[in-house]
Amino acid sequence: MKRSSLVAAALLAATSSVAFAAMRHTDYAATITGKDGAAVHGSGTAKSEEKTTEVEVKLMGDVAGSVRPWHIHTGSCAASGGVFGGARAYTPITIDAKGNGMAKVTLPVAMADTGKYYVNIHESSANMSKIVACGDLKHKM
Repeated sequence: MKRSSLVAAALLAATSSVAFAAMRHTDYAATITGKDGAAVHGSGTAKSEEKTTEVEVKLMGDVAGSVRPWHIHTGSCAASGGVFGGARAYTPITIDAKGNGMAKVTLPVAMADTGKYYVNIHESSANMSKIVACGDLKHKM
């Protein structure tokens, strides 16, 4: 009887570990909108695994030739927080002649599935305090 109990316990532990690992995958999406009359808009996605987060941001309707620093932050557009994953990990978005731009980054940290996050698009590296667009990341269903 003891042997079957041990086998059952081991099987339960193995299935629980697999279920827990599967739960560590979290997808987020954001609609990015311009602030203070800026025409720039776009979308953002974040796919978080156990130890990494892949983020992609697409912008449209921006000023051609602009270079936009951007980051994922904790919090929301209305209640800002710190940069998620380290500011140096993010490559600025260069806006093309049609007013579009895109950037991707893989961060060496996973997003908490209960956390709040948002995408911030800054005016320039010389004016990081001005936010031209923002979008709250929401869990994808």
